[in-house]
Amino acid sequence: MKYYKKVLMPIEVSYGDFCFGDGRVCGHFSCKGGAPDCNLGFYIHKFDNIGRVVKSDECKNLQNI
Repeated sequence: MKYYKKVLMPIEVSYGDFCFGDGRVCGHFSCKGGAPDCNLGFYIHKFDNIGRVVKSDECKNLQNI
């Protein structure tokens, strides 16, 4: 018996190399507790030297529709 299915759903992420910074915040980004998190499941692991949060390669490589 199957309980889940995968669906193709359009999402919006911020342009550029950052989840947070340069005047934008991705809607899927969270920093609760001080650690960056992506609710799409992408691993975010670093801040740059001025506090911007660098996007994961998987997110940067998502294709436009």
